[in-house]
This record gives sequence, structure tokens and C-alpha cells, in this order.
Amino acid sequence: MIKCFLSHSSSDKDRFVRPVASKIYREARIFDEETFEAGMPPAEEIASALDETAIFVIFLSTKALESSWVQNELGRAKLLFDESKLQRIFPIIIEDGITHLDSRIPGWMRESLNIQPISKPSIAARKINARLREISWKFHPRLRERTEIFVGRNDLINQFEERIDDFSLPSPIAVIASGLSEIGRRSLLRHSLKKSNIIRPSFEFPFVIVSQLDSVEDLILKTLDLGLVGLSRKDFDLHSSVEEKTIFAIKMFREISRERERILIEDQGVLVQPDGQLVDWFSEIINGLASDQFMIFSIVSRYRPASSLNRLNPLVFSVHVAEMDKQERDGLMVRYSRFSEVELSKDDYSFFSDLLTGYPEQVLFTIDLIKEQGIFEAKKNSHTIQQYGSDKAKIVLDSFQNNQKALNFIYLLSRFEFVSYEVLFDIVNEKEYGSILKDLLSSAICEKIGSSSNYIRVNEVIRDYISRNRFGSETGFEGALTAHAKSFLDRYKDEDSDISDYLFSAQESLRSGGVVPEDIIVPSVFLKTIKRIYDEDRKYAEAILLANRVLSRDGSLHKNTVDHVRFIKCQCLARLRKNEFFDEVRKISQPDRDFLYGFYYRLSGDTARAEENLKNVLKKKPRDPRTIGELVLVYMQSEEYQLAFDLARDNYYNRPGNPINANNYLTCLMARDWTPECKREIDIVISRLEIDTSERAREMVASAKARILAFFENNQSSAMASIERTIAEFPGVNYPLLTKADLAVHFMDVDKLREAVDELERITGKYAQTYRSVIKFKSLLLAMEGRTPEARNLINRELSGLNSSTRTRLIDRIESFSR
Repeated sequence: MIKCFLSHSSSDKDRFVRPVASKIYREARIFDEETFEAGMPPAEEIASALDETAIFVIFLSTKALESSWVQNELGRAKLLFDESKLQRIFPIIIEDGITHLDSRIPGWMRESLNIQPISKPSIAARKINARLREISWKFHPRLRERTEIFVGRNDLINQFEERIDDFSLPSPIAVIASGLSEIGRRSLLRHSLKKSNIIRPSFEFPFVIVSQLDSVEDLILKTLDLGLVGLSRKDFDLHSSVEEKTIFAIKMFREISRERERILIEDQGVLVQPDGQLVDWFSEIINGLASDQFMIFSIVSRYRPASSLNRLNPLVFSVHVAEMDKQERDGLMVRYSRFSEVELSKDDYSFFSDLLTGYPEQVLFTIDLIKEQGIFEAKKNSHTIQQYGSDKAKIVLDSFQNNQKALNFIYLLSRFEFVSYEVLFDIVNEKEYGSILKDLLSSAICEKIGSSSNYIRVNEVIRDYISRNRFGSETGFEGALTAHAKSFLDRYKDEDSDISDYLFSAQESLRSGGVVPEDIIVPSVFLKTIKRIYDEDRKYAEAILLANRVLSRDGSLHKNTVDHVRFIKCQCLARLRKNEFFDEVRKISQPDRDFLYGFYYRLSGDTARAEENLKNVLKKKPRDPRTIGELVLVYMQSEEYQLAFDLARDNYYNRPGNPINANNYLTCLMARDWTPECKREIDIVISRLEIDTSERAREMVASAKARILAFFENNQSSAMASIERTIAEFPGVNYPLLTKADLAVHFMDVDKLREAVDELERITGKYAQTYRSVIKFKSLLLAMEGRTPEARNLINRELSGLNSSTRTRLIDRIESFSR
């Protein structure tokens, strides 16, 4: 069995090492007091134990560095490591005042190993257990070598070096690389810092992720979880003011800075706001650390900082990472093909080069595809290379279509922002799923994060895709997830619980209606739970209740958090047509207030006022996809398909992987003149949508094909048979039923229209988004049955707010049926 040797000074045993040992798998740990045979010479026992060891853990303190026993153990471990008989040496600093630069630490350790302080035994044990798992899975060292391949970006690296060497300015506290996800931001920062001799080649960043709904509390708690400081959760008051929280953060980061540690932060829209400005509390943290003159923060940012930031704030330096140019991606392709031992001719390089769009991952995917399938098949399937840049998630998940177990496991992992090994394997069986996780890590579907890679997360692009499409909700793990979340309160009281457990279990407890004390809940957990209840559960009244709980304590919350909560509350009030909406929306700043008015009026059927408010938003944010998508729905609701067409087309081509954009564009295409060009475009959109394996996309494709049979081929029997199969496949979903109603009107089939309307009325509530469409079809049914006055009355009663042209068209259609 793989074992770890715990090398330590006896003076550190009680306060640190014994608590660590108690949390490591008993059969895997070599700990003198419970492992060494009584009466045997210690030197023999140590030598024998080291021969069985895979990981040598050394706890560095003053006493340990002065201990001849510890030094002898370390010397023996180094020999075994050099002979490849020992897999890893894992040093952990456990005493304040010692850094990785300490001259008492052997030079070879300082140069070749990542040495970090860890203040809490529980965190040290978590990291050791993670290392044991990695070795048990026998990760191939080439996987790490692959991540070290770096080509190009010379201009950006030169900018970085010029700023670091500019002694007329203070040393930056934070460096930022912005750009699209997976464009190479992290690689650029790591390479630049190494090239500037700021970090050693072996350095591994302690890693923190802050998502778009996070705030200062999340950054503090996630940093505390790294174990780099003596502070803990119990030292942090969640009910203190934002100013007090910022002061706490400065104290925490100053302690990390004095240990000469650096932190990598993946910022998904918190630190750098969408307008390019730094959020105020993070600016204050940076200013508070100015006197340290130490570059503590390396940040990869979703949003590009304002161009004035480098000029106005010398404590921050930012660069924007664009797509790789042709020379850079060709260079990466050549280097990675050699690394992968893939031989390509000049013509082959030229062929594949023309398919690339500037994403480093796309280059690696191309060479992996060639190695796996051969050049002939890779050329034959070159469309997947072209789609990889924009449709990576679809292509990756499509490869698991015949492996539902692995697919369900990916869906499970996507429920977490990130998850520790301990939490994950409390929910699933490690023996059963450990090998699957290994494969997901090897294929870059998942990645290891944290100060010592002790957490797992699904690739951001794939997780976002799964979240948007809301498929995989039933994975077979629901019972285990519920059981784990139920014990949240007991675990939270334990200072040893990790942050991934807290973030997940707190949300699940709130979502299921559990009684969770507010004093232990981070505001962003409330916010994310409210958003999930709104987006996924669609329980709008419950979301409002949770929102009110948060807003009642807005004195301790940052304005951004309050604004996010109030925005979702207004969406819920609009869905429920509550008059309270108008009081609440006035507290929202522009242009979000106009967007919410447009949203409310669209749901209410007042398309004229909806259009007016949404156009006001576009005057300030001309390319905002959310507003454009909402305006498309307004025009489609009014059957103004010509007005919707250009907007729907632009939204689709800007984000073709979004099935809602695809469906809206398809609807607009099908409302146009049925030309061969139009049919070709419809076929292209459907073929791209077919790559998507989600329920939503499959339903959209099936409904679209039924419409083609009806409107293009005028084949009533085939069209109706097709939509009936779709209804059977997606019971309880009203969109196929709406398609059936549309086809029935097209073919003047009163019986089929009655079937569709009866079922739609049964499953569609008054406040459902499709309610007005149901009313429209019911009015057409009444007219087809010769009950024209009733049809007019229904329109007058339920469809008030229709603009005059839409109303006229509908009335004319009803009158034509009576004639």
C-alpha cells in the first residue's frame, strides 16, 4: 500500500503532527509512535519505514531544522527520491517566521520544491491525503509537462518585464491578465513571473476562485481555507460592516505577504467589474498593502480593466490577452506535436493551421485528435476542430454519450464551484469513481486547484454550459447529496470543515428549506441560492422570502450584493405580477431598472411599453446580449418576426452554443419566405443544435423538424406523427404542445388543435411565460369551432396590451375562420 512518512521534531508532535496523523488514512501513515516496533533501534525502524514510503512529509519548524534525526531522515529521503524509489518530498512550514528562503533549509529543497506555510493541522492533512490519492492513481508526469509548454506572447511578456523593472514606480501589489476563458491568462502570468525571477520554476500558486456573485466575505473565507495564516473562520464576523471586513482582509493578506507567499485569483467578475473598474473594497485592500511593496496578487480576470487603470493606480498592472496570432499558434502546434511524438508534413501543418482560431486549448485538442485517430480521420473530422473554439463543451460532452455513468459524474461535479476530495468521496464511492475522476483530470475536463491541488472543479466552460442548459438534474446521486447536506450545521461548527463543503452544503440546506442561522451564512450563499431557486426550481415566492431575509441586513452587505439580490427579487415579482414590483424596482439603478420594466411589461403582454424600455437600455449598452434576447422575445410575442430577425441572428452568431439563441433564430427563419437559402440556413442551425445533448436542445430540434415537415414539405401526417413522438418523449413540457397547436392551425385540424389546447390549459399556469400563446391558440380554436364572439371576448379579456398591428392580425385571422 502507498504510505507517507511524517518527519518531525518531537516538540511539534502534540501541537501539530499528531492531529495531522489522526486525519490521514491509518494504513497509509508512518508515524513513529504507532508504527515503529518497540525495542527496535530507531535508525533501523526509520530506514525500514522509508523504504516503504511513497511520500516523505517533513514538518519544518525551528526545532525540526535543528534536529539531527530529522536531518538524517531528510537525507535518506533525498537519496531514495534521486533513485526514484520515493515518489514525492512534501515540505510544510508549521512555524511563524520561517519562509521558503530560510538558509537552514537545504538548498536543493529551496530550489526544486514548493515550500508553503500551513497553519492548521486539518488543512495539512487534507493536502497530504490529496497527494496520496494522486500517487495511487499514478498520474503520468507528461501531463504536467504538457501544461508547461508556452509559446509566443512576447509583446505582453515585454510589457510585464518593463513594468517590473520600472523603479520610478512603486512595486505593483496586483498584476492582472484579462481575456476570454482558456485564452492563456494563467500561463502568461506564470511564465512572466518565472521569467522575471519573481517565482521559482517549482512554485505552485495557492489558488482562489471568486465567482460573479461573490463579495469581500467570499475572498476572505476562501483565502482562510488555504491555511496560510493563523486566522480562522471564528475570527471573522460576517455581520460586521464592509469597512470592517476590508480591514480584516488587509490584516490577513499582510500576514500572507510577510510570509512571502503569493496568491493566484481567478476573477469571474468580482474584483474587476464589467465596466473595467476595480470594486471599491478590493482597491482599499490593495492600498492597505502598499507599504509592503510585495506583489501578492496575480489575477486572471474575465473583464478587461479600464485602460486608465495602469496610469492612475501604480499598485496595479494589467495586460489583456487576446487570441494567439497565426505565428504563435503554429509555433505551439509544432512544439506540442513534437512533445506528443506526432509527425506531420509541411502540408499537414498547413491544413490544420487553417482550422485554428487562436485558442491554445484548440491547438492541443488538434494534436490529441491526430494522435488518437490518425491524420486521415482527423482531417475527415476537421469540423470538430473548427467548432472546438466556440463549442468545446458540446464536443467534450458528446464524447461521453455512450458512457452515462461518467456523464452523470460530470453533472454531479458541476453542482459544485469546486469540491475537495474528502467531500466528493463522502458522496460517491472512491473505488468506483476514482478512476473516472482520473480520466476526467487527464482529459482536462476537470482540473485540480487550491494551494496544493487539494480541490477538484469542472472546467469553467463545461460547467457554465451544463448550468445554462439545466440538464443532468437527475444523476442518481440526489439521495447522497441530500444526506450530506443535512449534516451541514454539525460540520460547520467544526473548524476543520473545508470551504467547498461549506459553500455547497449551505446552499443545499437553504434551498431545501432547512433552518440555517443567518450568522453563519455568507451573503453570496444566499444570493446563489436565490438565483438557483429562481432559475432552476422556478419557485418565485420562495426566492422572494429568501431575498427579504438578505435585504433586511443590508447594512453589513456590499452594494453589489444588495443590487444582485434586489434584481432577482424584482424578476420574481414580475413573474408573479405583484404590484410590489413597482416599489422595489425604483430602488434599482439604471439601466437595470429599464431592463426590469421591459421584462415586466413583456410578461404582462404590454409589448409597446416593453419595447420602449428595452430600447432605452440598448442606448446605453448597445450590444448587451441579455437585453437583445429580451427584445427578440417581445417582437416574437407580437409576431413581428421581421423586426426580431436581425437581432435574433446577431445573438445566435455571437453565442451559437446557447440553445435559446438557436431556437429564437430558427423561429424567425421559419416565419420568413420559404426559399432554398432559408432552408439551408435552417439546416445549418439545426445541425449545430443537434450536437447539444441536453433535453432542451433535443426538444427544440424535434419540434423544428416537425415544423419543416409541415411548412416546407406540407406533409400533414408525418408532421403530426413527429410532434406526437416529441410530446411523448418530453411529457409535461409545453413547447412541443405549442408546436402541435401551430401545426394544427396550419392544417386547419380542429381535433388536433383541441387536443393541444386542452393539454396546454391543464399544465400551463396563468403566470407562465407561454400563457398568452395558449390564449392565442384557444381563441383560434373557438373561431374554428364557429364561436367567433367568444374568441373576441377572450382576446379582449386576456390579451390586453397587444399592439394594434398584432391585435389586428389576430382578429383578421379569427374572422377569416368564421368566413
